[in-house]
Amino acid sequence: MPVLEIERFMGRLQRGNRVQVPRLIRWRHKLEPGEVLYVEVYDREQYRRQKFYVRLSRDGRFTIPKVVAEASGAEAGSLLEITLFHLQDE
Repeated sequence: MPVLEIERFMGRLQRGNRVQVPRLIRWRHKLEPGEVLYVEVYDREQYRRQKFYVRLSRDGRFTIPKVVAEASGAEAGSLLEITLFHLQDE
């Protein structure tokens, strides 16, 4: 089931450019492993925004692409503002 509304949360960038989606958000939107999400990442320290698609893993995490992480200057332990967007059905 796709995210039906915009959902924002604060997430810490973990090792391997991974971010954990909070359990409450996964339950509320019935997010399943393997589901594709449209995500915006905002780094308050670097004042940079990046938008991209991700696939949710079985443990509720997604990986920020290496190119995006390098462009934003985010490092492991950085606090990021994450926004999940609704995917339009075609």
